[in-house]
Amino acid sequence: MKQAFAIPAFRRLFVALAATMVADSVLLLSFGIMTKELTGSNGAAGMAIFWVVAPSLVAPLLGWVVDQFPRRRFLLGAYPVAAASLVPLAWVHDAGHVWIVYAVAFAYGVALVMLPGAVIGLLKLIVPEAQLVHANAASSTFREGLRLFGPLVGASMYAMWGMDSVIVLVACAYLVAIVAVTTLRLSDDVVTPPEMHWRQEFVAGLTHVYRDKVLWWPMLTIAGCIFAFGFLESLVYAVTDAFGQPPTFVGVIVSIQGIGALAGGLLSSRIIQRVGHVQAIVISLGLFVVSLTGMALAPTLPLVVAGAVPLGFGLPVLIVAINTLVQIRTPNRLMARVSTTLDAMIGTPQIISIAIGAGLVALVDYRVLLGAMAVAVAAIGLPLAAWSRGQGVTPATPSPLADAGTAAAAPAAE
Repeated sequence: MKQAFAIPAFRRLFVALAATMVADSVLLLSFGIMTKELTGSNGAAGMAIFWVVAPSLVAPLLGWVVDQFPRRRFLLGAYPVAAASLVPLAWVHDAGHVWIVYAVAFAYGVALVMLPGAVIGLLKLIVPEAQLVHANAASSTFREGLRLFGPLVGASMYAMWGMDSVIVLVACAYLVAIVAVTTLRLSDDVVTPPEMHWRQEFVAGLTHVYRDKVLWWPMLTIAGCIFAFGFLESLVYAVTDAFGQPPTFVGVIVSIQGIGALAGGLLSSRIIQRVGHVQAIVISLGLFVVSLTGMALAPTLPLVVAGAVPLGFGLPVLIVAINTLVQIRTPNRLMARVSTTLDAMIGTPQIISIAIGAGLVALVDYRVLLGAMAVAVAAIGLPLAAWSRGQGVTPATPSPLADAGTAAAAPAAE
């Protein structure tokens, strides 16, 4: 990771990333907790996350919009809008206002789709290709390290001072991000003129992913596994109910998971460099199976919570692997569209899964659902493992379509 931090522009961008990650960490859990307290329903709490991920359904359209602007300029305009979208939460006081929570969750979800599309393009401009895995690992390590205290901070602030305090913290975080991005100077942060008809430009991200099978098969596998993971958004509240804990105990579970996530983030670049991007994804899926199985069989709450640690370890490895793979094999002019195509491939099955899980959690024991999730992830992950071995995949090799000149110019950015 030190190699990435040696680049001045990356250090500045990392400050913005860290600030927005803090905002996301304390905020996202608050949507579910607020809804649970307003309605008393586990399914309704899970649906709060449904509305956060719902914009993934139109992610390619959002990515196309991002690609029409210079990355830095887009972030400077989008950060204030994202912060302002939270203001209506201050008017929520009873179950009749839960629709406001859902509306705000949807608006913030739009930001969560569009902002990473611009950031991932900036990273490709700033960081040489050989250092992208280290830059992504640094970002992922910080994000996952926040699991140790971010959700607890958000839940505690909500419990003590209400949602207004969370909104103020998020606004301050976005202000820091705006200041950090303002200091970036990028001579090559320009919009590339369209090369095709607008209809082809609109689907160019999906077309690129489909043609490059080293991107297509891992993305398709991850999408299938995320379908199973959507149940967790409601299941986690069922676990707290089963052991007589309040909704805010979810913050404890997520924080314990963060122990594994921090370790996974720190070791992700080493794992990926040793086994390759696709095999690192396969390893992550194996850890998910172990974690879900352990949580399903655990007889006590401490063992259930401990079972989340392997899941936490695998998540940053998977995220760093797929993000770096996308950056290496995608031309910068398509970066937001390819990034949001990934969001759509992941978000669409997650939305369906959350909706199904919100209903099933009231009818089926959480242990049965966790066991079913473990079986599903194993069944979906095994074909990717077999394919990657059979093809002799070397994912570090850039796609022929990727622009080679971008990384070479990156060190000049400040």
